[in-house]
Amino acid sequence: MQCPKCAHVNPDGNRFCANCGAPLREASGLMPEGLRESRSSWAVIPSLATLVDAVEGTEVMLAAVAANGVEKIFFNGGTDNFHFMEYVAKFRALGRPTPDLVMTTHEHTGLCAAAGYFQWTGKPQLLVLHTGLGTVQPGGAWDEIWRARAGVVALAGSPGQTTKNELGYATRGGIQFMQEVYHQETMLGPYAKWAYKIERAENAALIINRAFQMAGSEPCGVSYVTYPMEVALAPLGRGLLYDPADFAPAIAGEGDSAALRQAARLLVQAKNPVVLVKGMGRHPEAVAHLIALAEKLALPVTSNDKYMNFPRTHWAISPPALNTRDVILLIDNDVPWTTTDPPRTTRIISMDADPLQSRCPMNGTPVHVPITCDSARALPVLVGLCDEFITAERRTAFAERRKALEAARKASDQTAKHNVEKARTQFPLSTTWIAECIRQAADENTVLLWDIGGIGSQADRTQPGHVFQQWAANLGTSWARGIGIKLAAPGKTVIASGGDGCALYSEPIACLQLARQHNAPILYCVSNNGRHGAVEMGLARYGGAESFAAKGGYNGSAMRPLLDFAGIARVMGAYGEKVTQPDQAQPALQRALAAVKGGQAAVLDFVTVKE
Repeated sequence: MQCPKCAHVNPDGNRFCANCGAPLREASGLMPEGLRESRSSWAVIPSLATLVDAVEGTEVMLAAVAANGVEKIFFNGGTDNFHFMEYVAKFRALGRPTPDLVMTTHEHTGLCAAAGYFQWTGKPQLLVLHTGLGTVQPGGAWDEIWRARAGVVALAGSPGQTTKNELGYATRGGIQFMQEVYHQETMLGPYAKWAYKIERAENAALIINRAFQMAGSEPCGVSYVTYPMEVALAPLGRGLLYDPADFAPAIAGEGDSAALRQAARLLVQAKNPVVLVKGMGRHPEAVAHLIALAEKLALPVTSNDKYMNFPRTHWAISPPALNTRDVILLIDNDVPWTTTDPPRTTRIISMDADPLQSRCPMNGTPVHVPITCDSARALPVLVGLCDEFITAERRTAFAERRKALEAARKASDQTAKHNVEKARTQFPLSTTWIAECIRQAADENTVLLWDIGGIGSQADRTQPGHVFQQWAANLGTSWARGIGIKLAAPGKTVIASGGDGCALYSEPIACLQLARQHNAPILYCVSNNGRHGAVEMGLARYGGAESFAAKGGYNGSAMRPLLDFAGIARVMGAYGEKVTQPDQAQPALQRALAAVKGGQAAVLDFVTVKE
């Protein structure tokens, strides 16, 4: 068939010209005579819009995604979205800007990898899902991504609204009747920060710009966008594109000056304050400012290491000791405590983009000075405001407090050293020893991630932006998040870890396939104790060793025989090794990291129970 645009003769059946990419609609057999005309005229072209060549709706959607600076499309293919495969290939062949299409074989893996990419770069990426079924497939990972404030734009197709090819370019297959759900755009419920349905291809790019704007605005989150097949295949000829600069995401500021001044006064005058920090390290530049504040006022700091918030080697690191505190500074901390409360007279300051933690429906933490801010921008202001209230008397108090903190830290270091030496020869393997071996193997170029039950630890890590821990209650995100980080930073060495339950929930086969197919090898370490530890410990507290469940071997939490994660790795072409003895840990880590540096993913299965 001859191309009407460049006259190139194409094989029968081509939908697009192999030479120039122009549409050959007649070849598809879908569009009846009389319905072949594309959208060639517009009643109004908005002043912010630019007309661009676009064969159909999918092309203008991809152009909008590319315009937003997206580098990766985490793609879970289906009958509603295969068009993206064609247009990514077309854009690349024609030299047009396009993200890489990263195929993932499980939606949980795709979502977590997209979140990891965001956690490293701060840029929302695109996750393409297959209808409502693909939307629910990530399961609990949606909760983790929401609570960790990871910016992701999720785009999912929906079954066509025409069933007999009435428009000539979109029709509904039999299976699509089974894929339709009521109000698909609302199905993520509280886990979507913003959700919308594209109903016309003419404004698809505008909606996509809005989706990226919302996902990237603090507090960041998921934008969920759906589209029917009539939008994906709508004949356009030319489409409307918008400049993302006109839809910039909102950033949190430095906070209210009066509230910051009040916080400075409280902290300077406090006799026994403490800083409780959790998520601040997602802004790596904030770490130096918190160090400056702690050193100026000799402030004890307790870090819940979801990120590298504060160096573990610093003398200010201290236990929370809430029952003795008169002033508490919360920084990006949604659940600072649950059981032990501070005294009734304690004044509490909360610095956060959401200082009242609206994502926690029930939150009983009192807050007397809420400061809506970006902690990285507010902390240097707070440090400067403290000078107004510092007196000679307070400087003396700070010096005495620092001496006490340094002495306590020295004693704590001795205890930690003793625990490591004790664990060095323990059998079964001690997680303390495994964590120490990982600490020794990691360097300043290493990124560490871990889930509940993981054996990662920031230990003596001092480089901001290189630690990422599971945030909430969902298990099994660190493996795929680590691969997402590796895709964003290929030169980094990435080590992720989790318990055996976390490893199962990670979809290990999908993770290993993603790492192999897209050249993103990381090391995953399993703490294999043959059980769901939290479940078993809860039952032990409830019924004790004499309970019927305990005598019966904890059926419901025990996973015996032990899973062979090293075997799974080897089947998937990765390096896999089982480690049972303490003297095997360090050599195994060296072998696994050598495999990773050679381009091969690796799994170390650390068995921490007797088999």
